[in-house]
Amino acid sequence: MHSRHGSLLACVTLLALACDGSQPVAPAAGAGSTELLASSAGGATAVLTGSGHHSRIVTGTETDLTTFSFTAVRHADGSVSGHYQYNFRARGFAIQGKVTCVSTDGTQAWVGGTVDHVVTDDPGFEELLGLEMWWRSIDGGEGDGAIDQTSGVGFELVGNPTTAASWCADRPPVLPLRAVEHGNIQLRN
Repeated sequence: MHSRHGSLLACVTLLALACDGSQPVAPAAGAGSTELLASSAGGATAVLTGSGHHSRIVTGTETDLTTFSFTAVRHADGSVSGHYQYNFRARGFAIQGKVTCVSTDGTQAWVGGTVDHVVTDDPGFEELLGLEMWWRSIDGGEGDGAIDQTSGVGFELVGNPTTAASWCADRPPVLPLRAVEHGNIQLRN
C-alpha cells in the first residue's frame, strides 16, 4: 500500500511540474485533430475523420458489432490520401486499406478505397484482398443530441457495376446508415 501511495505522489508531482501553466501545450502532430490534418494536408478542400462502432442485425436477433476508424483528405490539387480500418467482429474479419477517393455534399461524405489487408482466420474472406470498397458517412454535429451516422461497406463483387470512383462521383444515397455509438465523425469542407 505504501508503494502505491509513493508512486501516486511521484506521478502527481511530475504532472504538477510539467504543467506549471507558463506555456500552452499544443497537441502533438498526428493527434487526430482535424485542424492539424487540414494544415498538414497542403490546402485540403475536405477532411473526414472518424472512429467508433455501430451495430447491425445479421440474422434474426444476432447483431454484428462493427468498429471502424478512417481519415480521408481531398487536397486542393484533387489528389486524395487517407486510410481506413473496419473490424466486423461477429463475422471474424477485419479489412484495412488506402482511401482512393472522397466527395462531399454538406455534412455527407462518400469515400472509396482498396482492400490492402485482410485479418482473419477464415480463408474465405481472403477473397476481399485487392477489391475496391466504399462507404458513406454523415457528420451530425457536436454536442448533446448530435448523431453521426455511417453506412456499412460495399465491395466490388461480380455483378455489381459500382466502383470506388463511381461511388464517389455519383454520391448515391444507398447502403443503410447506422448511428455511430461511442465515437465521432467530423467532416471539414
